[in-house]
Amino acid sequence: MSQTEVKLKRAGFLAKVNIGKESVQRLKNDVWLVQGNTNIYCDSAYLNKETNSARAFGRVRIIDTVDPLHIESDYMEYDGNTRRAKLRNNVVMKDDSVTLYTDFLDYNRTTKTGNYFNGGRLIDSQNELQSQWGYYHTQTKQAEFFQKVTMTNPDFDLAADTLYYNTNTSLAKTKGKTIGITSDSDTLRTNHGLIYNRQLQYAEVYRGNINGPDYFIEADTLITDDQKQLYNASRNIKLISKPDSLTIYGEKGFYNKLKKTSLVYDQAYLRKMMEGDSLFISADTLFSDQSDENNKYLTAYHQVKMFKSNMQGMADSVSYNFADSVIYMYTDPVIWVENSQIKADSINIEVRNNKIDKMNLRLNSFVISKDTLGNYNQVKGRDMEVYFNEGLISKTHVNGNGESIYYLKETSGAVSMNSMKCSNMALYFSQNTITEIRNYEQVDGQVKPEFEISRLDRRLRGFNWLGDEKPTLEQVARHLRYDR
Repeated sequence: MSQTEVKLKRAGFLAKVNIGKESVQRLKNDVWLVQGNTNIYCDSAYLNKETNSARAFGRVRIIDTVDPLHIESDYMEYDGNTRRAKLRNNVVMKDDSVTLYTDFLDYNRTTKTGNYFNGGRLIDSQNELQSQWGYYHTQTKQAEFFQKVTMTNPDFDLAADTLYYNTNTSLAKTKGKTIGITSDSDTLRTNHGLIYNRQLQYAEVYRGNINGPDYFIEADTLITDDQKQLYNASRNIKLISKPDSLTIYGEKGFYNKLKKTSLVYDQAYLRKMMEGDSLFISADTLFSDQSDENNKYLTAYHQVKMFKSNMQGMADSVSYNFADSVIYMYTDPVIWVENSQIKADSINIEVRNNKIDKMNLRLNSFVISKDTLGNYNQVKGRDMEVYFNEGLISKTHVNGNGESIYYLKETSGAVSMNSMKCSNMALYFSQNTITEIRNYEQVDGQVKPEFEISRLDRRLRGFNWLGDEKPTLEQVARHLRYDR
């Protein structure tokens, strides 16, 4: 007998009947049909020897003696020439550790491919997948799911329009709009698909975002490692700390959920809301540690630039403490506030109610203010405390080695220069103009009219006006640049 012929192996009852113009065998009671290495069992069947086909009813089973394939259904139509089976109602297909449930399955024994439609569910040791229609290839263990696709397991829920899944590797790949939810309620969203591996607890998201209770991460590529509780991001990163109204941008970075730390570098910068305005800080690297609720901090290091509408700054490194709202600047820090330049070996900025309240300057402190006539009012000393009111300097305390130069314009229009040296002094300002100076332990002081002021008199030792280096918004905030 030919290997392609569907043969009757066993039946409790056999009779010839006519269905239309065709003469077929009617089989009942423990029916067994065979074609090659495929065995078909059922309660009853019609076998057509002319067309080499069969229709099977009741507890239909297809068992392959070579491949680990087992299919059950309530009804089946089988074409022995094309080796295709149409199985309907309560269909269960088992292949190794994979089980497919549906009411509509077409199976091609030649290509070893099952096609289900009108809803189906595939379960293996790792995941449960559902969709409106799809394919399963028993030889390659590859499955394809389309329309209203869902994948669930104890660690992750996934919804997509299209999903490809390999039951050997447990690797799933989606196309188009995709939503994933982790076991701790983080939500992944993308319109460009992702890759997910349950065994490795790994997901790779394309041009999407991750939304958690306290943070939001967006990037061209996001890689989640649930084993290490680590999220890696690359290109066009946007990381938001929700409790702190803080957004970090960059090209490369990671977020460690376990340690509650983040690191962003390569064109990195941040935006922090302050005084109803945005404070931008750029640096080679930005690092945030939020593991201790009472000691949360952020560090920016190397080539730091700051921009706020009424304040700009530069330093090698900057640290911000969320608990006390203090910005610490180290190594050649410079700050510009309106027409004033503030410089020292180190500077820290105290923030109250999201407003700059005070700056503390330590060692080699130097404040320069440029007036409307182009003159430079100057104050220097060992340490200084600079106080602010509504974004403008209101007073400055100099502690140790105090020196000052400031210019006075008389009502007549004449200009004179007041210079003095003393151990400590206090300067008071109104609209960025010195209105009063109080001296303590004065050493020396003099007033010169403009015609007596020499070029050397106009500068205190260490004077260095860096106005041309003041950062612009476009230099600090990359997403606002035209060349990005």
